[in-house]
Amino acid sequence: MTSTLNRIISETNAYTNTGNTGSSSKLSRQEALEILGLKNNVTHEQINAAYHKLMKSMHPDRGGSPYLAQKLNEARDTLLKQ
Repeated sequence: MTSTLNRIISETNAYTNTGNTGSSSKLSRQEALEILGLKNNVTHEQINAAYHKLMKSMHPDRGGSPYLAQKLNEARDTLLKQ
């Protein structure tokens, strides 16, 4: 999880410096699991619980990064679609 989050934070800094706020690419299932700190074979409830726990500290209204919040949203959506 740490390496994926570090990569995302690096991307955040790069996007902030260039003024780009778009998403770089679709997340794989594995990346989505790592972002949310989950392992394979998780339930929808576990996905949502992990998402809400992280979003509490990463939400832009609470001083978090819009880019990181977007990645959390993408991770949750990727996992819930599968």
